[in-house]
Amino acid sequence: MTNKNENWERLESVIRWADMTINYFGRYIGLSRSENLYQIKAGKNGISQNLARRITDRFPEISLGWLLTGEGEMFSSPVAADGGIPFFDVDVQGRSLMRLAEMTPECDMVIPMIEDCDCAMRCYDAAMSGEIMPGTIVFLKKIAVEAIIPGGTYVIGSQNYVLLRKVRLADDGGRPVLMLEAVNSGFDTVRLAVADVECVYRVVGQLRLC
Repeated sequence: MTNKNENWERLESVIRWADMTINYFGRYIGLSRSENLYQIKAGKNGISQNLARRITDRFPEISLGWLLTGEGEMFSSPVAADGGIPFFDVDVQGRSLMRLAEMTPECDMVIPMIEDCDCAMRCYDAAMSGEIMPGTIVFLKKIAVEAIIPGGTYVIGSQNYVLLRKVRLADDGGRPVLMLEAVNSGFDTVRLAVADVECVYRVVGQLRLC
């Protein structure tokens, strides 16, 4: 039988990784109350299938098997070597990201230490200099806009532009908006209504070629 303290240790690892409080995490995964999370913390409950599914639906990079049993690794297995990661040698902030299905990759990259992702592209913009240097290859995982973790780095696509930025959440008179923030102070913050977002890719890794 799985030790219930181990259940909490795994759950706490996910909450800390997501950089959330217990209550915010509970709301984020769709719980009306966070009481069940505190019951797990107290050792009274384990992690149920339902709770695990809620977590992995919001955070697909978390391994369902590890969450339930503690076996394996916290993050889902990386892309298998026989599949590779499709690399498109184009600017990630161009419109190409919006039409991936129509494109042919330059090659398939095999990077064992990169977690599961959908594609890789180059970032030529200086807006993220200091964190992502121009010319860096970034590895991307498509997610739902609801799965954005404030403060994370994402590529956000809309009808008007595609931007790689730090993303924070805000409210504009009851209308949820994304604040797209550059690391380079020479670039302005862009406000984008959540309703106008067409695609979201989380930056799961980067490769800088010297």
